Formats: sequence, structure tokens, C-alpha cells
Amino acid sequence: MQTPFSLRAGLLLRLGVVLVLLLALDALASYFTALHFANLVYDRWLIDSTRSLAQAVRSEHGLIQFDLPRVALQVFQFDEVDKTYFKVSSARQGFIAGDRELPDNAPIQVGGLRLSFAAIHGQRVRLVSTRIVPGQVGDAVTVSVAETLIKRSTLTREILLGMAAPQIGLLGTALVLAWIGVFRGLKPLTDLATQIEARDQNNLSPVPQSGLPRETRVLVARINDLLARLSQAMRAQKRFVADAAHQLRTPLAAVLLHAERAERAPDTPTEREALRALHRSVERAARLSHQLLALARTDPEAISAIELKPVDLTSLARRVGEEWIPRALQRDIDFGLAVPDEPAIVIGDERLLSEMLSNLIDNALRYGNAHGHVTLMVEPGRQPRLSVQDDGPGIPVNERARIFERFYRLPGGTAEGCGLGLAIVEELARLHNATVEVTSGDDNRGSRFTVVFGNVGSSLPT
Repeated sequence: MQTPFSLRAGLLLRLGVVLVLLLALDALASYFTALHFANLVYDRWLIDSTRSLAQAVRSEHGLIQFDLPRVALQVFQFDEVDKTYFKVSSARQGFIAGDRELPDNAPIQVGGLRLSFAAIHGQRVRLVSTRIVPGQVGDAVTVSVAETLIKRSTLTREILLGMAAPQIGLLGTALVLAWIGVFRGLKPLTDLATQIEARDQNNLSPVPQSGLPRETRVLVARINDLLARLSQAMRAQKRFVADAAHQLRTPLAAVLLHAERAERAPDTPTEREALRALHRSVERAARLSHQLLALARTDPEAISAIELKPVDLTSLARRVGEEWIPRALQRDIDFGLAVPDEPAIVIGDERLLSEMLSNLIDNALRYGNAHGHVTLMVEPGRQPRLSVQDDGPGIPVNERARIFERFYRLPGGTAEGCGLGLAIVEELARLHNATVEVTSGDDNRGSRFTVVFGNVGSSLPT
């Protein structure tokens, strides 16, 4: 499914989400930091106030007394924002002074301090308590001081507001820098896209890799590989179309000529002769079409998807040889088969190997002597060999390299052919990691074509 976002927008979106998430986490950490320091400042004041009140506690005649002038107490409790509460109580006498509703803190040791949060009159307060033993009365006195949380909240909010502006400015700066970094980082890709988009459909030259980062060079290398394979496929297609147009022109013209001759034939024998010539022309055109299509199938791009499997050359030779027996009988040729009892395994495509062998047999039947001999042979081993031998006129040594060229025919040859059979054989052999050898037949008579396969033992699938 096509994504509606560009790569640049996607990267910026992801970076923005990460930055906003980091800002949220930083805001949370800043809040707890501000709250901690606000509590730290006002807790110190509460601790000092608690210790000051504790100094006003004394023992007199075995009783605990809280001796603090009213004016001093008013000064102590004066606050325009928060409200301050205190409470003095002892283990024996109970409540002594202050606010009765102020809750007692958890038990603490003598001389110790305890800070906690509590509630009084429906308001949350910060509570500090200390425990002392005045004089020799042996009665432990607890002095508690509490304060509402308005100033703490205000200080926390002011600290957060003071930190928010730099944080937001930092986020904006980070987003701008991220946009610049993403733009510059993706510039090689955008330049590459612009360069490829500016090409026309006929420009399949490699894309230059100079000045590109490593990741982009990998992409360009894959694009160049694709362009190279596409160029090869287009050249093969153009070559095939050119060959087909050139070679089919002659037999099709002959078909038209013989058809017109048959229409104008003055008598039955002439008509029959024209029809026989028409049949031969149609047969030649059909064979040429078949050979051209077979040649097109030998292109590496056309067979890249074929899965090669083990093939038994012995069974293949028997099956394909039987298919050509009727043709050999028509020409009164002794068609022999010399194959071993054991299998000769190669790695290949059975259909293509059958096509290759059929072309070798057809070549031998066409160019061998009438009433002669053609032999199909299989030799097993580490490098299996498939051979077809005839007793025809043979092939001159200086012509043996050229007979595999497309549409090449030996000078002075009289047999009908289109010059594609051996070219197909060589292409199919190459695709199967094999080579084609041309030698003279037995007693230096005729020709022997041998397909030698590669080292099969090292390439068999495990």
C-alpha cells in the first residue's frame, strides 16, 4: 500500500514525536524537581519554627509549661498567604497549647524530627514534629508545627514557568535543526531521484556513484544492476525482432508466391506441384518460427526463473531418439542409439536439454548422407558426454568455429535449413555449464557433435 507521507515528512514526524515525548518526560522531571526544592525551602523554615517553639517549653514544679508571649505567638503565626498551626502536647498531660485538631505525627525518638503531610479543617498541610524532655520531669513533650501548601504550590509553579520558556525554545530549536539535518541527509536521494527522473526511456547508462554516501551507493549499485539487465533484455529483444523480420520475409514471400501459382494453375499436375511447393514453404516458415522462439528462450533473462534439477541423459536420449525415428525412416537413414545401462546424471532443465538434443539430431539428419548412418551416444562419468554422429560430407576445420553463428550456413550446402539449429545448441549448452565440441566421425567420415557437461559431482544438490 502506498504511504501518503514522504520520507522527509516521516522522519520529521518521528523525530518530532520523540522530541515531544522527551519534553513531556523533562516537564515531569522538572515538576518533581521544583516541588522538591519548594518543599526543601519551606521545610527548613518549619523545622526552625518547631525548634523555636520547643525552646519555649519548660518544666515548673513537675509540670510542663509553654511560656510564649502572645505578641510573639502572633508574630509566629502571621502569614499573608498560608496559615500556620502548632500544637504542644505531652505523654502525661496530653494537650498543652496550640490547635487541638492538629493531628499528631507518628511516634518519634527524643530529639528527632519527622516531616509528613496531614489535613486540618479540610486543608492539606505540611507537618513537622519534634520530641523533647524538658528538665527532670521525665515527661516527653511533642511539639508540632504545620503550614498550608499555598506558597509551596506557588513557588513550584513559578519554577516550572521559569523553566518552560527555555524548554519550549529548546524544542523549537531541535525541530529546526532536525529539519535541516533531515533535508541535508536526504539531499543525495532527492538529487538521485531528480537525475533519474530527467532521463528518457532510452538512456540505460549506469547512474554515477561519485560523491554519494555509502547507503546511497548501495541503492545506486542495485539500480545500475537493474539497468544493465534491462539493457541486455532490450538488446536481446531487438535482436530477436530484427532476426525474425529478416528471416521470415523470404519464406512468407515464397508462401504467397506458391499460393498465387496454385490459383493460376492451368491443370491439375501444375496445381499439385504448386501445392507441394506451398507445403514446403509453410513447413520452412513453421520451422523457422519454431527455431526463432527456441533461440529467444535461450536468453539468460528468459530462463532466470527456471529451476534446474537432476536429469538422466540416458533416459532423455532414449525418449528423444524415439521421437526422431519416423523422420529417419523417411530419409532411409539408419538411426542408432548407443547408451549405457546406468544413468548419466546432469543438472539442467529437461525441456531445454530435449530441445538441444533435437537440434543436433535434426542437423545430422539434414546434412548427413541419404541412406547413411546417424548414431546417438551417451557417455556417463564425472563429466557426462552427449554425442550425435553422422557419416555425411563433414565440416572443414576452418569452418567449425563459424557454424555456431546465427543464420550461418556452409558454402555450397544443399540441405534446407535456416542456420539457427547449432546456434541454439551452443546457447543451451552454455546455460547448462557445458561446451560443444566438433570433430570428425569414425574413420574421419562425417561429423561428430559432442556436448561435454561440467563436473556434475560438485554441483549435485544435497
